[in-house]
Amino acid sequence: MATRAVIGKLQTDGSGIKAIYLHSDGYLEHAGRILDEHYKDESKVDELLALGDLSAIDKNIGNKIEFGNYKLRAENEQCVSYCRDRGEKYAHFDLLDSEIDLIKFAKRSCDAEYVYMFAFGYWYVYSVEDNTYEFVELENELYVLK
Repeated sequence: MATRAVIGKLQTDGSGIKAIYLHSDGYLEHAGRILDEHYKDESKVDELLALGDLSAIDKNIGNKIEFGNYKLRAENEQCVSYCRDRGEKYAHFDLLDSEIDLIKFAKRSCDAEYVYMFAFGYWYVYSVEDNTYEFVELENELYVLK
């Protein structure tokens, strides 16, 4: 069974939060660690979101590959996108008005367990099991896991 997540970024122009769906390995030890270690630069976060919904996240954005080519994906340590790699048109991104809308989207539309949001130069995370509707700094959550 997949650990689904939503990855978002607060838009600096005030237009809301751009968000994509992540199907696999959305838990802190994988997606959280990859975001924290490899997607700290705002331009790289924008590149990631430009891929649209993801089947898998990894260290590199990568290039178009055959969707089911897991060997090449692993060798390149690259993301797998439903848009770029499978050619799906509807799986690009969503634009949401607020953090609460982002959490509701994650719960209702994606059945996600984790929500990651890049804002003000930092990653924040929300676990859907937590009903406080509060994001915490991702780096702090990863530190607790060590």
